Amino acid sequence: MSMRQTASVPLVDGTSADSPDPLLAQVSSLVPQALATDAAVLEPNMLVRYWRKAGGGSLVVSLLIHAGILVAAYFLVETIVLEKKVDFLSGGGSKAGQEASRDLAHQMQQKKRSTLSKTVPMQKVVSTSSNAAIALSDLPMESMEMPEMSSVMGGMSGSAGFSSQGAGGGFGAGIGTGGMKGVTFFGMASPLDRVVFVLDFSASMKKNQVELVVNEMGRTLKMLPMRAQYQVIQFAGGAKFADRSWKVEQPGTFERVMVHRGKTKYRFFSPTKSHTDYAFDGRDDELPKDDWLNANPVNVGRTKEELDKKETWSGTDWRWAFKTALNMQPPPKVVYFMTDGLGGSNVELILDYNKKKAKARLNTFLMHTSAGAPLMNEIADKTGGRFTIVKNDGSTIPGDMYFGNKAKYDMELKD
Repeated sequence: MSMRQTASVPLVDGTSADSPDPLLAQVSSLVPQALATDAAVLEPNMLVRYWRKAGGGSLVVSLLIHAGILVAAYFLVETIVLEKKVDFLSGGGSKAGQEASRDLAHQMQQKKRSTLSKTVPMQKVVSTSSNAAIALSDLPMESMEMPEMSSVMGGMSGSAGFSSQGAGGGFGAGIGTGGMKGVTFFGMASPLDRVVFVLDFSASMKKNQVELVVNEMGRTLKMLPMRAQYQVIQFAGGAKFADRSWKVEQPGTFERVMVHRGKTKYRFFSPTKSHTDYAFDGRDDELPKDDWLNANPVNVGRTKEELDKKETWSGTDWRWAFKTALNMQPPPKVVYFMTDGLGGSNVELILDYNKKKAKARLNTFLMHTSAGAPLMNEIADKTGGRFTIVKNDGSTIPGDMYFGNKAKYDMELKD
């Protein structure tokens, strides 16, 4: 059997035709490498895989959506035009401008009339005295500062309050509508800061008069707010502060010694052997001294405890009581001075001392007497204060009313 054999034909490059095609072999070897390389490129790195796992793509989409909303909102707001209210229109010389100005003026006038037509509600004028003609109802305590006082009986007008013209917003001539509780002493409004009450505790004061003064003083002190500063001075032959740390010694008929805390002594005596003429053994700046008291329950209780003793002593001299009050440091703003008659009544001396020391407002009271009324009225009038007569039943006679009908009231005061 003959077999035809195929001869190997050499190729141009010298390779045999039977051998595999070297080009195909090379291509075949390169394809797997290329696929492997592309697969390596397409596979994400570790950071990308973590980002995708953490939801980074969703976050980016959300941020883009919100940014788009903000941009749209910005352009939407920019398109809104706010029309400003015109309060003044210039006429510009044109007829339309003049009409617009007249319309605006008419509207402004109507607004003013509407405001003025609203009325301020009036409130009742009150007093703390249970025996006075007007009574005080209980109101909530306030600690607001109160302006200087004047009598509820009228006459003086304060910066805000009840004057003869009507209602105001605070304390002027009496009690206004400022929301304050009326702090008064025998119908006269009291300030809330640095006020001194100087009270006659001489033996000539009748028992019912002493009781009336003590009760009125107790009500007044209870109504002072806690931050208010006050003092109470008792006087007769000499003066002392109303506190249990002060005592009165009477070593002789016309000699009185005020003793503070058992150590410091202040001697008063009468060189003329008169109950209305006392001298002080020392200089004016050496008169009895004590500190301002804050109107808290403890201090008020101590003051009231001393007043409740109703202890009187002989002698009546205004001068040393006034000077003791005006020597307070810092100086008082207002002094309430009450007495039952004449005593050491050198008015010019008292007025000059006040100008020198305090420039305080001095309010004066007489207890059911007109003795010394002109002098007491002069002291009050020349310091911006008020003069008042207090009757035994607690009712009051304002100074201007007394001098307007002196004969009538003198008859009443004889009872």
